[in-house]
Amino acid sequence: MKTKIPVAIQPIMMLLQAVTRKVSWQLFTLYLLGLPAAESRAEIVLHRAVEPARIGLDISISGKSLTLYIALDEESLSVLKKKMDLELLYSQLQRMQYFAKPPVAAHCQVVGLHVNREDDQISGFQTFSCKNPGQLKYIDVKLYQALPDLKAVDVWLTTENWQYKTVVYPNQRQVAIKAGILR
Repeated sequence: MKTKIPVAIQPIMMLLQAVTRKVSWQLFTLYLLGLPAAESRAEIVLHRAVEPARIGLDISISGKSLTLYIALDEESLSVLKKKMDLELLYSQLQRMQYFAKPPVAAHCQVVGLHVNREDDQISGFQTFSCKNPGQLKYIDVKLYQALPDLKAVDVWLTTENWQYKTVVYPNQRQVAIKAGILR
């Protein structure tokens, strides 16, 4: 009675037959024993794509208050620092008049602006008081003016009735606010 060899093992059997004709069993055994040792010495190297420089922008609208919160993490800072000194980058954000600017029709006034630097992270907030919050049809992101090497702004917009997440790029800098959400 013949035993049928599974298809997956057939190539291995053919290799063994070819090897036995050309190499002695002792050499082949040494080769097989050496494989695990060689593999254990092999160093595993993982390559990861570098994320482009991004900044987080949280926009919160509640009543007549508009608050912008920015967060620039260590990974994005490492990319930006290659082109701009960290102190210069930090001072650029501190000197900004607006992280993002609401439309003129909303009659918003800046009531607070603060930028923090902790190790390799920069964060900050800007608060507005708006006379006509119902006129907040969009927010114009101004962060690209201070950080020209920035590639994207990850925006999270929240109101009392609505949440919206989007990404703003240098060629399209406005965050649209859905009609009817604000009163």
